[in-house]
Amino acid sequence: MFRVIFHLDMDAFYASVEQRDNPALKGQPVVVGAPPTQRGVVAASSYEARSWRALRHAQHHRRKVCPGAVFVRPRMDVYREESRRIMEWWPRRER
Repeated sequence: MFRVIFHLDMDAFYASVEQRDNPALKGQPVVVGAPPTQRGVVAASSYEARSWRALRHAQHHRRKVCPGAVFVRPRMDVYREESRRIMEWWPRRER
């Protein structure tokens, strides 16, 4: 029997969608969520932002921790549609 284990890393999914849709964000530390001037949470961050550990610090310190971060408001409708497309592609198998 041949067995395949497939791991789909969607850890930075929202940030990756933003970078895909806006090429100017590629290579930039992208943080999806509330801007540092407002209360809120970080929904996702790009791997460039994670290298600054932007998610591991208090809300009001995000700008200091990752000074070049580009903050983007979440676009849940876009993420939902992209997720639906990925799940349609995913092979279905009865268990």
